[in-house]
Amino acid sequence: MESRALSEADKERKYEKILSTTLKMFKRERRLHTAAEICREVKIAKGTLYLYFSTKDEIYMELLVRNFRRWHEGLREYILDQSPDPSTFIVHMCRSLADFTDFVDLRALATVILEENLPPESVRDSRQKNRQETRRTCQLMVRSFPQWTEEFCEISLRRFYTYGIAHWKECFPPAAVVAALPDEYGDMEKLRAEFFSEILVMNRLIWGLRSEAG
Repeated sequence: MESRALSEADKERKYEKILSTTLKMFKRERRLHTAAEICREVKIAKGTLYLYFSTKDEIYMELLVRNFRRWHEGLREYILDQSPDPSTFIVHMCRSLADFTDFVDLRALATVILEENLPPESVRDSRQKNRQETRRTCQLMVRSFPQWTEEFCEISLRRFYTYGIAHWKECFPPAAVVAALPDEYGDMEKLRAEFFSEILVMNRLIWGLRSEAG
């Protein structure tokens, strides 16, 4: 029994090492790496990698699901800790994207690359997990902001994802684009300020709030 328990613990450590190493690589280069590149970094054989993940896209989808969950947990903690009014919460939610760039970048890749390459059951499973997190947040929002319904919150969050992530990628494109257009993308602080200003304006419209500055 003990050796079996240790074996399971070793498997869990290997699984987590693959995920943490792949995330470090993604943070460093902001691109999807090949299975061979991941194996070199983790120092495992490709056959070992496939004992844990059927494809490298499955690794990135798991990272997205985890980052998506962490972002929603942060939103819920903010509501519970700060008891904000709706306008203050929307400001916080918009600003929070800058602290979860892994989620933003991976979410942008999900529908155009990851879901195209994953089997249907993996896509279904990851989407269900993300919907559960969205639903938990919406249920808390309804309790905290009675003027909003759960359906309204779910629709508005989908709009927030769509617009916020698309606009983020427009303001902060891949490194190759930044290198090709240094004059356009050189001042990152200015770009961050412009991004926040624009996304806040749009979200005040999405959530039916007044358009005063945040």
